[in-house]
Amino acid sequence: MEPKISVLVPCCNVEKYLHQCIDSIVNQTFKDLEIICLNDGSTDGTLDILNDYASKDSRIIVVDKPNSGYGATMNMGLDMARGKYVGIIESDDYIEPEMFEILYNEAENNELDVVRCLYMERNEVTGIDKVADCSPNLYELDKIFTPIEQEKIFFMPPSIWAVLYNRDFLIRGDIRFLETPGASYQDTSFAFKVYANVKRMKVVSKVLHNYRINSNSSVSSLKKLFYVCDEDAEIRRYAREHGVYD
Repeated sequence: MEPKISVLVPCCNVEKYLHQCIDSIVNQTFKDLEIICLNDGSTDGTLDILNDYASKDSRIIVVDKPNSGYGATMNMGLDMARGKYVGIIESDDYIEPEMFEILYNEAENNELDVVRCLYMERNEVTGIDKVADCSPNLYELDKIFTPIEQEKIFFMPPSIWAVLYNRDFLIRGDIRFLETPGASYQDTSFAFKVYANVKRMKVVSKVLHNYRINSNSSVSSLKKLFYVCDEDAEIRRYAREHGVYD
């Protein structure tokens, strides 16, 4: 039988954080998961850790591949996913035990294309933690809405990992990642494509995801900032070819 949720976990040299991440997924109160761990050419102990987990939990699928970058890795995961819904968990983050149960029930009960939660920003650079992604100027919490009718939401951080997506919705909209080897910020155009297409979306007022900012994070590197230009070009291409705007 097909799982209800496919969880994609892109991994590249994350042995320091990986145990906490995978533990938080396998111990979810919602059990009907397939957990697709995509090892993108790690040179540390990441692959050994993933294989150890897979030997103990049949829901875990390990894909070991040469390094090809975040976008190509995520598209491979999307192609492999079999669940009705798709979740993305970064391998240096971790989630609360009830995250997928809450998001799945919301999606099913309200026929949602996309449902997301709030998240805690765990900043290891500054040492300051804070709840993020809850601006009342962007959307109303716990209300179903259509993003294209509330355009301010397009200016919020992508935070694509605090979300559960209907997989058929992603396929219909041709919603995929830009494959630019070595690039960063590749969640930017993906999030735009989601918001441009989704008809029924909801943000639940629960903090269910823990987003870690460390010295290796893209947001901590000015050198990676110029990759946003590639994402902007992809957004313009998609909008033009899919008739998002006149």
